[in-house]
Amino acid sequence: MPFYESSEQLQEVFEKFWVLAKQDEEVMRKLAKSQVVVRFDIEQPELHVTMNFRDPGPDGEIGTMAFDSDVEPEISVWSTSETTNKFWQGKLNTTVAMAKGQTKMKGSVAKALGLLSKIKPLFKIYPEVLKEMGLDNMVL
Repeated sequence: MPFYESSEQLQEVFEKFWVLAKQDEEVMRKLAKSQVVVRFDIEQPELHVTMNFRDPGPDGEIGTMAFDSDVEPEISVWSTSETTNKFWQGKLNTTVAMAKGQTKMKGSVAKALGLLSKIKPLFKIYPEVLKEMGLDNMVL
């Protein structure tokens, strides 16, 4: 099963992903309306990614991503990097993954489901970033 070599590599994937995700104005507008803060706690390797759609960032826009943020999330999601890779490519059945303990969530299930439906268009971006970075072996 594919995995990331280091936290730095995984962070670079997310940074490149976020640049492209921010270009999808429709998705970002919907996420801004959600007013939610979600943190992804990823292991193997470890990385903490916070996506904040509640508080304005330095540019005044809603929709920021930070690593190791102190902002308290409304939703926290734990998984390994392999499960994260599947999720961001739209290849993870989250219900089954939760039942099997492959991912864990804290916070509002209703908000999480609403967030999931809003981010689905972004799933096409993640494999593009992997290919751009020469990580074709991780594309599912």
